[in-house]
Amino acid sequence: MGLGARSKCACNAAALLIILVGGCTSSQATQVKASPTVPIRTFAGGCAGTVLTDAEPPVWAQTGFAKLTPWPVPWAFGTQDTTVAFLFSTVLVAGSGPRVDGASNKVGWVAKGDYPTSGTTAIAIDVRPLGESQPVLTNASGARVVDLPKSGCWTFRLSWTAHGQQQVSTINLEVLPVGSRP
Repeated sequence: MGLGARSKCACNAAALLIILVGGCTSSQATQVKASPTVPIRTFAGGCAGTVLTDAEPPVWAQTGFAKLTPWPVPWAFGTQDTTVAFLFSTVLVAGSGPRVDGASNKVGWVAKGDYPTSGTTAIAIDVRPLGESQPVLTNASGARVVDLPKSGCWTFRLSWTAHGQQQVSTINLEVLPVGSRP
């Protein structure tokens, strides 16, 4: 076959390919329907990159909650999106015991991974002011009531075991001064 015949054959093959591809894409086009969305709000209380929201949390973190929109408790992801902090008190206030509004600093912690039959996993938590190396508080049981001595941005370092491997995630939360009304 000569050079002219190869060129003509290549052109015909290219034209056939364009027709086939064009035909496939037009007949297989799907329509995407717009769906109404619920506005997602963010709240004060996170710091150093942590964002509190009322969006629906991941399914693995929803145990024990009724599925409501907006989500009934502000929450934040930890690093790598492997932990969630639910702020039942909406914002933390420094000091011990009940706050000025009579509530306590209450945070629910959930980690992604292996869960025993109780639906929760053991989470150890070290708490320190942002940027400091030594923890001020250490809690091996993942306590829900969090009383901190001073205001500022605090880092909660959560560790747990999932799939036989040690996991670590951090969540940064703002703590208002003692006596503040949330």
